[in-house]
Amino acid sequence: MEVGEIIPMYGVLSSPLKLTGDFNKDIDIAYEYFNTAINDRAKRPTLFDKEVFIEAHEIIEERPSGFWHAISIEENHHFKKVLPCINDENIVLCDQNCNASHHTIAIKYGTEMRNICLLRASRLPWIIDIIKLACRNDPSVKVWLKPGTGKQSEKLYLRYNNQGADYILIFSVEKHFYRLISAFPVFYIREKEEFDKDYQKYAWSYF
Repeated sequence: MEVGEIIPMYGVLSSPLKLTGDFNKDIDIAYEYFNTAINDRAKRPTLFDKEVFIEAHEIIEERPSGFWHAISIEENHHFKKVLPCINDENIVLCDQNCNASHHTIAIKYGTEMRNICLLRASRLPWIIDIIKLACRNDPSVKVWLKPGTGKQSEKLYLRYNNQGADYILIFSVEKHFYRLISAFPVFYIREKEEFDKDYQKYAWSYF
């Protein structure tokens, strides 16, 4: 790297979506990206030669539940001392919706309330980025396969933790596809440590 060269803020990941603070507009911006790059099966990348499945059976406000889950956080998950977006520009846009619950969405047929999170919405491009990096066996993505318990399927984890970005994708391993069940910035120290331990124990390679 040359002296004076600008280091990309998030390494090889795409720039986050530029949001406005108007929740309705921002949901539209996020959904436009989601619908084009993630929800479109013809454009969605495969993962280790399997299709990636995005939950779309439940439609809420004309959008699939997989979209709402990806841009929100559980309503009962409050941040008492430090917000996940403390070092991100979205902190001035959302008015602490993760705690205030002024913009919510009900999923799972009304059984789970979630707060819209502009930080999560802005990071949607990272889902595609990390899948593509993992498929190239890029060393920036740690991959591990955690055994299921009882009737639960195995879980596949993809974690990118570089250049100020710590983001994880979690998939349920099915016979013919990987079901995306969660994608979010890793924030808590304890959570980071747990993922580090799991990687050491369950590290896995497709290659």
